[in-house]
Amino acid sequence: MQAGLSTKNAPSPKVVLPHYAYAAFAFIAASILLYFSANDLISTTLSPKILSMVHVLVLGWASMMIFGALYQLIPVVMEIKLYSEKLAMASFILLGIGTPLMAISFWTSFIGATIMMMTGGTLVVLSVLLFVINTSLSARKSDIKSIENRFIVTSGFWLLIAVSYGLLMIIHPNILSHNSLQIHIHLGIIGWFMTLIVGVASVLMPMFFISHQLNRKYLTAAYWFINGGLLFLLVSFYLKANTYIIVAAATTIIVGFILFIKYNYDAYKKRLRRKLDIGMKHSVLAFVLLFITLTAAFIAAFGDTFGNVVMHKAMVIYGISLFFGFITSLILGQMYKTLPFIIWLKLYQDKVGKFKTPLPADMHSQKVADLHYQSFVTAFVILLAGLLFSSVLLIKIAAILMLITALLYTYNTIKVLAHKEKLEPLVFPKPKPIPKTKAN
Repeated sequence: MQAGLSTKNAPSPKVVLPHYAYAAFAFIAASILLYFSANDLISTTLSPKILSMVHVLVLGWASMMIFGALYQLIPVVMEIKLYSEKLAMASFILLGIGTPLMAISFWTSFIGATIMMMTGGTLVVLSVLLFVINTSLSARKSDIKSIENRFIVTSGFWLLIAVSYGLLMIIHPNILSHNSLQIHIHLGIIGWFMTLIVGVASVLMPMFFISHQLNRKYLTAAYWFINGGLLFLLVSFYLKANTYIIVAAATTIIVGFILFIKYNYDAYKKRLRRKLDIGMKHSVLAFVLLFITLTAAFIAAFGDTFGNVVMHKAMVIYGISLFFGFITSLILGQMYKTLPFIIWLKLYQDKVGKFKTPLPADMHSQKVADLHYQSFVTAFVILLAGLLFSSVLLIKIAAILMLITALLYTYNTIKVLAHKEKLEPLVFPKPKPIPKTKAN
């Protein structure tokens, strides 16, 4: 990964680093909102508080981090410079302003909230549009036409459709399908996040595991199952298809994810790097949590078959386990695999061989990283129990632990971002004297 991140095509750190900082504080905000949304999470309605928390989690935490990481990753996987750093910064600013406007407008009911919601939604759509233009034109310039690149580009278009559809729901709610919310949610969850994660993880996991000779046919098949299944699912929602058709569409998508998991499991088995650091521990944990997400999604796909209460509980567990579980664990881990290297390259790349430099792993506190791994696992287990047993108390305890996780993670993020150059002179050992021998 060090070699990949050091590519001459990498963008300026000024483009990437603000995304990491913003996302860390958004994670704190989302954890606080989780605490105050505890009562709403056990109800059978989608409340304004839940919508507010979800949009901070989805846009401010996950999407913001992904945008920043992709700007660094695209030059690695596509071997091309980012099309425009100015577009990337404009997208960051628009998303950074639009997200809190939407969150506040959902949470409150004061006069003018709808205008604020529309304004925030418009800014988010513009941000995503710039992101899609930037990544698509970057991919167009690249000579590499890999399946991973196709996943990344396709996910951007799904995201643009998702946010545009969401804005349309605000402006003209009456002209859309009665399943509009379901369509919007699955465009974002499966089309954007899951499609993108499959593409990015298929690059990063083998790279960090140091795995070779993997069967890439799994990825090609996964691409068509996931995207074809999603299109099938969206049409089913729009046409108000019966439960069995929706289950068939969901099953198609799940098969795609199983193929993706199989690909990464093979990478794990064939890894040359046997010991897992904190970054890879979180990443491996993320795939364990993905099974919970897929199970809840499959149950939710049965609609009213199990009853409204069970369906709603499955939907909530599906969303929470995806964003507070799988995606959050993946982000927590990948920060340690990317951000320290970006900072290290910025400060020390041209000083290698001239001075003694610290390692990327020296830039954060290992003790803090271990603590937030433990607090995260505990928080998620308690959160899942709270949702299963409809316990407000357990959900609030989990929210406090998730907030502790967010604070510890943010501490390490800031510690890496604030790292100052530390150089020491190289000290070479003195050559040993050649022992004298007696002349014959």
